[in-house]
Amino acid sequence: MPQAKAFFAADRSAAQEDQPASLRLLPGGRRQHKGEMRTARRIPINCQVKIRVTESGETVYGTTKDLSVDGVSLVTDYVPRFGQLLDIHVLPPQGSTIKPLRALVQVRRCVRVAGQRSYEIGTAILKIRE
Repeated sequence: MPQAKAFFAADRSAAQEDQPASLRLLPGGRRQHKGEMRTARRIPINCQVKIRVTESGETVYGTTKDLSVDGVSLVTDYVPRFGQLLDIHVLPPQGSTIKPLRALVQVRRCVRVAGQRSYEIGTAILKIRE
């Protein structure tokens, strides 16, 4: 359902003051598929990633699963807590001319990959470092 937003004119006359505020519909907020909470398109990407935990300085490694404008999914053996900050360094595929991605991300979800000892971590990108 579209969201409504009330707005008021700056120079309302006395006759208009008794009338309710006008409502205007704003686009967005709709989910494309049932159960999908993300609004940005995700691009599947499988690259090596170096993950540094900002609090402890611990370094772990993993791979990316997908990338979007506002987040990245990682698969690794490390189990972070919700809201934890991570510095990531995504290496481009071999032979690629794309620069590596360095970013500060915040953990939004962490689920165990079925049948494996690794975890899929969903993160939100807070700041692009490079």
